[in-house]
Amino acid sequence: MEPPTVPTYALAAGDAGTPVLRAGERFRLVVEPEGIVTGAVAARGFLVRGDEVQAWDPPFTVDRDGSIRLDGPVETLFAGVPPGPWDVAVAVGRPETLPTAPRDVLRARDAGAGDAAWRLVREHVVLGG
Repeated sequence: MEPPTVPTYALAAGDAGTPVLRAGERFRLVVEPEGIVTGAVAARGFLVRGDEVQAWDPPFTVDRDGSIRLDGPVETLFAGVPPGPWDVAVAVGRPETLPTAPRDVLRARDAGAGDAAWRLVREHVVLGG
C-alpha cells in the first residue's frame, strides 16, 4: 500500500521574473519534490486568474524521482487561453486524490499548501505581449 502523503514540491530554479509567453516559443516547467517520493504520483494542471480556474490538460511527464516535467510550444499548450496574466497551477500527488473542482484549487492556493495527499505549485506567467 502506498503512503497517503507526498512531500512538498517546488518549481525548479529558473530565471527570475515573470515569463512572457509568445507564440513560436516553448514553455518549460519542472516541479521537483523536496523529499523522497514513495509510490505513484501524477499531475493535473489548472490555469488560475483571480477566482477564475480553468482545467488545463498539458502532457506532463513524471520522472523516476517524482519530478514533473512539461515542455511544449506555447501556441499548443495554451491554445484557446485568453492573453494576459495567469497562474499555471500544477497539483502533484497520488493519482486518485488529485483535485478536479476549482474550489479545491482555490482553497489550496489560499491556504498556501495542498492536502497531504497532493500539493499545489504555481508559476505566474503572462500570455501574449
